[in-house]
Amino acid sequence: MPNEPNLLKRQDIDALDKVEAGFRSGPLHDALASAPELERRSDLDRARFDREFRFEKRPVVLEGYAADWPSVREWTFHNLAERCADVPVMVDSYTSKAARKMTFGEFVTLLDESAGDGTSPLYLQEWYYQTIAPQLAPDMPELDIAQYDFRRDLYGEAASTNHQLWIGQRGGITRLHQDSYSVDVMHVQIVGEKLWHIMGPDAELLPGPDGEARWDALCASPDTRLTRFVLRPGDALYLPARWFHRIELLSDSIGLGRKCLDAANLRAHIHQRVGELLALALNPDELRVTHSELFDVVVTRARALADRMNVDLSRLRQ
Repeated sequence: MPNEPNLLKRQDIDALDKVEAGFRSGPLHDALASAPELERRSDLDRARFDREFRFEKRPVVLEGYAADWPSVREWTFHNLAERCADVPVMVDSYTSKAARKMTFGEFVTLLDESAGDGTSPLYLQEWYYQTIAPQLAPDMPELDIAQYDFRRDLYGEAASTNHQLWIGQRGGITRLHQDSYSVDVMHVQIVGEKLWHIMGPDAELLPGPDGEARWDALCASPDTRLTRFVLRPGDALYLPARWFHRIELLSDSIGLGRKCLDAANLRAHIHQRVGELLALALNPDELRVTHSELFDVVVTRARALADRMNVDLSRLRQ
């Protein structure tokens, strides 16, 4: 079973449920009402962004950064469905029991039919559209502030293609987590609005002597750095590596996710990648138990990376 004492870092279902419950009631829920807003800036060029935020590892919202993108100006769920009607997608992929394949056109139809019916919100997460719907790429230009991404040098152009669309229904939630592999997070809001809650990389939720989570200590610690903000169409978020984040869809929403590897985090990135691959190879049975909801996701990511790097998984050597 997991031996990580920090509940925020554990990915077993019990820990995930406990942390999510903390956002809905109790000391953390109460603290959210007075949590400060994240700084918003509309005057940042690439040099100032690097100097004031990336090098300092400070999160920031770049207000209106992508307001002129064709996707922000023109996209709706329905005109997107017309362009990608037959493109296959995997819906609710982070919940293995709910995951199912359908076309993007069917997904949008289901969004319309299920709106307000009391069922769990639909969510299309991590849609790597560039490989199966490349016609959408021109509507979302490359981010100027993301040019420091070291993944191209490390994996090559194909393997570094990691732009993802996150498309979901009002009320959908991405639970609190840190992104894997010590990568920075960039997210551009295209349609609708999302409420984000973030915590610093050193935030800790530890059990007390009675085994119960010490929520008061989490909220009181200066390391927690609890912050909230709403991303609106055209806004871009920069979140440094290892910051915790939770997202709630305030309306039906489309957002673009972009991962960036800062060269300063290269050693940690490689260590985590190798550690994950060794765990999958040497200890898959325990991982299926301790990370049942994430196991298939991690395997799929590893296979996709191997495929993009032309690695033959059936052979140990050439």
